[in-house]
Amino acid sequence: MATNVLELRRFDSNGATPHPHRDAMIRTPDDILPAAQLLARKVEGHGLRIMVWHDLATLAEPVDIDGTPINAAAFGWSEDELAPWREVDRAMRSPMLRAARVAAEPLWMNRGGIHSRSANRLLEQIDLADIGTTPTPEAGIVIPIHMPLGQVGAAILTAPDAGTIDLAAAFAASAAPLAPAIWQFITSYASVSRDERYLPTEGLLSPRELECLSWVAHGKTDYEISIILGCSHAGVRYHVTRACAKLGAVNRAQSVFRAAQLGYLGVSPEMRPEPRKPLAAARIN
Repeated sequence: MATNVLELRRFDSNGATPHPHRDAMIRTPDDILPAAQLLARKVEGHGLRIMVWHDLATLAEPVDIDGTPINAAAFGWSEDELAPWREVDRAMRSPMLRAARVAAEPLWMNRGGIHSRSANRLLEQIDLADIGTTPTPEAGIVIPIHMPLGQVGAAILTAPDAGTIDLAAAFAASAAPLAPAIWQFITSYASVSRDERYLPTEGLLSPRELECLSWVAHGKTDYEISIILGCSHAGVRYHVTRACAKLGAVNRAQSVFRAAQLGYLGVSPEMRPEPRKPLAAARIN
């Protein structure tokens, strides 16, 4: 008689092969500092330093459970080095953070240019004159992090020697292996720290509601939209009001903002395909 034998072995967590980026994930606020310290070691292993932001809209610094900025506590930046980045008006003008807003893949840049793997006409519009002036370093590897709800974060990797201006070799060796861990850390931090009060309702908009909101976002009045769409003025108001209700918005401005957060307004109305009309039912005599 054949016998099937099942051998049970104790799972050895120390001997198991870990997921290469799992430890950079933050599930609770208690995980923030350990995950940041692990990320710092990964980056240091590539001979680089790292600074991160989870929201470029405010440039608020990520903090650990005790409220200590992790750029200092985990990534080793001094107060003097961080102070210029805390002057939001100056930091907002940094070419590196501006590049993170319009790029979706890692790149590196210095005063000589922006070096990315694919062409991006928006990057060509960025003035590089401020590179090398406080707070922007002479050269940096930029890791853009684009998240749900329109939130954008970023990491800047630099050489320990602030005067290093050529990061081509470092970019080739480090961007691909480090980007997933950085993405994991920043996105999970954003998820843990996001204020639930400001999240939009995930409302399913109809094609007509989407058309009306898109034209509102492009500055058109209800009267102008009614002419463009060939419907009544009251009809436009009805569809916009319905969209507001579905998105949990209190007015038109907030409804446009929340629709943009959910990705409904990413394409110009003129470029959207016409919605398919249902086939007329066959008439039976």
